[in-house]
Amino acid sequence: MTAALGDGPLLVLEDLEPGDASPPISVLGKAQLLFAAFDGVRTTLGLTELSRLSGVPKATAYRLAQELVHLNFLERVEGGYQLGWRMFELGQLVPGPAKLRRAARPALNDLHILTGAVIHLAVPDGDHSLYLERFAGRREAHISNSVSDRFPQCFTASGKLFLAQSLHAEVIIKMLERGNFRRPTNKSVGSGHQLRDQLDAIRKRGWSVEQEECLNGYKSYAVPILIDGSLGVAAAISATINVNRRDDHQVMRALTSASADISQGLRHSITGVRSVLHSRQR
Repeated sequence: MTAALGDGPLLVLEDLEPGDASPPISVLGKAQLLFAAFDGVRTTLGLTELSRLSGVPKATAYRLAQELVHLNFLERVEGGYQLGWRMFELGQLVPGPAKLRRAARPALNDLHILTGAVIHLAVPDGDHSLYLERFAGRREAHISNSVSDRFPQCFTASGKLFLAQSLHAEVIIKMLERGNFRRPTNKSVGSGHQLRDQLDAIRKRGWSVEQEECLNGYKSYAVPILIDGSLGVAAAISATINVNRRDDHQVMRALTSASADISQGLRHSITGVRSVLHSRQR
């Protein structure tokens, strides 16, 4: 069964590869697997690596990649493929994240200037935190670049906030205990008992902290952004600073003030933001 998109037959249910017990997957599904191979760390992938990481057979990956380059969803560069400008353009148009970022940016910029910290705006995305916005100066660029756009919730300050109010926290804890998540440092939480204690503490005090669990030499504080009572912790902002800094109370006060400012601004555009946050929390 074929439906044309542009000039090429992009929507095609292809036959199974020999010996493949999986059900047929549409070409759109395979294209999504190609996109998912770009994890924020590797921005350029050769065809062989793109096929291996996506699980799409090499010949199919090549045909799809050529069509996606034609449509500007991928870009052909020296060494392989990169995500194309069309992906960026469409991403900027998604209503929920766009409204959330627009409401948060002024406060996040002020927060970065005031604290000198690396500032993140995050939302829950399954068992990961998805970072929608970052503010960092040139001196902090190495910190910002060390954390990908998606990061396991159990290791980050923002992620622990989300887990503390999630109905699926025990699922993540079991995944941690099975070793499903690679620990970024030797100080990252490593046991279910330890993570449960951390989440209990967050529920009592209403904010989160991690000490060198994501990056050696740095600690992060996170506070929630609350839109209304039905959503609980809708998003979070965090500040990452050197572990030797001793102005933690001032950083926390600035974070709390910024969170209140953002929450107030979001109440004027709650519909679009609510839809995206509900979708990411499922």
